[in-house]
Amino acid sequence: MNIRAAILFTFLFAGFALSGFAQDTGDDYSDYSYLWDDDDDKKKKKRKKKKGSKKTQIDTLQVATDSLLFDSLNQTSLLVADTLLPDTSNIDADSLETDEALAEEPKPKRERVERPPISDFREPMVLPNEDGSINGGMTYTQIDGKDYVGLVLSPEFKFGKVGVGLNVPILYGLDDKSIRTEIFKDGVGVARLIRYVRYGVQKSDPVYVKAGEISGLMLGYGGLMNNYTNTTSYEKRKVGIHADFNYDRFIGLELMYSDLNPQSLNLFAARPYIRPLSAFPLKIINTLEVGTSFIIDKDQTDIITSDSTSTTYAFTKSGAKGFGMDMGLTLLSSPFIQIDLFASYSKLNIASDTLTQLASALGETDFKTGSGMSVGMNFRMHFIADVFSTDIRIERLNNSDHYIPQFFNATYEINKDGRIASLIGTEGKSGIYGSLRGHVMKKVSLGGSLMIPDDISAASPAFVELSADMERLANKFSFHGSYVKGDLDDLGDAFSFDERSLAKMRFIYHMNKFLATGVDYYWLFTPTAEGGYEATKYVMPYFGVSIAL
Repeated sequence: MNIRAAILFTFLFAGFALSGFAQDTGDDYSDYSYLWDDDDDKKKKKRKKKKGSKKTQIDTLQVATDSLLFDSLNQTSLLVADTLLPDTSNIDADSLETDEALAEEPKPKRERVERPPISDFREPMVLPNEDGSINGGMTYTQIDGKDYVGLVLSPEFKFGKVGVGLNVPILYGLDDKSIRTEIFKDGVGVARLIRYVRYGVQKSDPVYVKAGEISGLMLGYGGLMNNYTNTTSYEKRKVGIHADFNYDRFIGLELMYSDLNPQSLNLFAARPYIRPLSAFPLKIINTLEVGTSFIIDKDQTDIITSDSTSTTYAFTKSGAKGFGMDMGLTLLSSPFIQIDLFASYSKLNIASDTLTQLASALGETDFKTGSGMSVGMNFRMHFIADVFSTDIRIERLNNSDHYIPQFFNATYEINKDGRIASLIGTEGKSGIYGSLRGHVMKKVSLGGSLMIPDDISAASPAFVELSADMERLANKFSFHGSYVKGDLDDLGDAFSFDERSLAKMRFIYHMNKFLATGVDYYWLFTPTAEGGYEATKYVMPYFGVSIAL
């Protein structure tokens, strides 16, 4: 008898024995049922019990057989494993679990590397507040020697990043007994009532767009365009657009169009720029910005003359063009001070037969517009948790003949032909441009700039600019003003008002939270019957409301 037969016989015997033991020692008292059951029931129950006993024996035999076969197969598997597989008795179970967990764990997605934050000194020192205001009231003024009374409203509304400002003058002529409608004639017409519509803050938000009046604009680092404004006339206000888009402070595009008047292609400027190393963690290097500026003005807007005909600018017909390249980087950045270094190269290209003929008549043969270079630094400092901040800019200029640095500035729109013609006698000179701006508790902001050649003369003029904003000092006084003057050959008359000046000032006395009185003063330009512009003074006292929303 072999081993397998002996084991099978043993399991069969044990199964029968266990089956019989289970019947004899169970808690079932059916063996004593003869005391109350009849014979037929006895026979039926005996047959049923016998049938159940046989089924139990078969089940037990099946279990034993299955168990025997499983053990046999298991022993065979162990022998094969011991022979063929390496010994794993020394492997730590914890390490196996760790390896399995790592194998099952999905690989993490590659996260996008955040670029180091980069501050831009061209961001406004004082960001626009998120509140609005309503200002306006009854006023009186004189225009062209005629008396007017009326209502002027200047509400401003702020909704998060969106700002809207209006200027609605309703003036009634006491002499001609009619409402003055000159503001709505030609150009953009009724759209002049919109002072501005703005989204975002330039150089602070990735998307900045402003439509309406443009003032104090600097393109790039200001080599070609600085302190530019499209608003030189009180009534003939232009509606321009200025936008600056940047992606992750890596690449961007700045655009400006001076006047949406569909009559002609007016002053257009574009500057694509890039920070090619902004992803680098190294300071100074990652702040490097490189940009290229393109400017063109083909303004042929009709200028109505006294005989009901019209004229246009002569020197912009072929296009007054400018090209520039610039770069800058931040040398030091901390919560208290930021120092920036920048440089620019700019060139004017105004190819006009009329301009060439004029230059020849003035003794300038082979006339060509020139170019200029500049290198500068900007220092922005914050004191006592930004209670007091100041911004200082100093720039060294070096220009060739027939070139004026920052050519497209606030005086350009006063008389474009006159500005371009001044290039004929301009001598190449070096000079300095400097600006100083600051604020105290963001309630008082003061600023000014001066461009001064080494030797001031009519052939190398200077330029001056001032600005001030004070809001509800002592809850009583407010002042907002700006002043520019160009083509200065003598600093002694820098603050005398003439055809080279632009000024806007508003004085307000707040009687309480709702009522105010004050005066608006403008030194701007009014269209003349001869087809040009002349400097005009507007003095508009008013009494009305001033409500901070």
